[in-house]
Amino acid sequence: MLCIGLQAAQAQDVYTSSGRSMRQIEAKKRQENKGFDPSKIIVGGYLGLSFGTYTSVYVAPVIGYRITENFAAGVDFSYTYYKYKDYFFLQNPVTGESNYYDFTSDLLSVGVWTRYRVWQGLFVGAQFDQNYGSYTDPGFDQSGSGNIVNQKVKYNFQSLLLGGGYRAPIGDRASMNISLMYDVIQNQYSPYYGRVVPMIGFMYGF
Repeated sequence: MLCIGLQAAQAQDVYTSSGRSMRQIEAKKRQENKGFDPSKIIVGGYLGLSFGTYTSVYVAPVIGYRITENFAAGVDFSYTYYKYKDYFFLQNPVTGESNYYDFTSDLLSVGVWTRYRVWQGLFVGAQFDQNYGSYTDPGFDQSGSGNIVNQKVKYNFQSLLLGGGYRAPIGDRASMNISLMYDVIQNQYSPYYGRVVPMIGFMYGF
């Protein structure tokens, strides 16, 4: 009876030309699916530009991994340059002349993000960043020469953006993501302070 049982089990297996059974091939595929899958990598980013009295340049590449069909996470980097024309109004203590001076600022951010697709193209997400910034603080030389001196002030803060949006497919795996986010920490130095932040980005893979 044992021999008959072994023969019956072997007879149910289908073998390929390489000599491997379909059962072995399927088991290997299931094992491979548990590991790292390059096709689940997500790349993309955000770009923002504005010019005029208020100039802003925002560049934010992102990379991530689709952990499940609906859940993804990754890291983000961003650099923002601000310039506000004629922001400061100062009077020269030596000559008595008054003039306007520009405000400029640099902001470098690094952090992590998560995104969960709740229904079709709708998703919710979170993004936590550690931010390092600096800005120019113009003033006059204390020696009494009347020369303008631009002092650079450095600062850092954290931000936590929460919100959601919509994923609009472009082709097979590419998409345009439109979202509204709000910084719940609300640090006074944050560029997201006191407002809801609209974001438009392009992603490949999710």
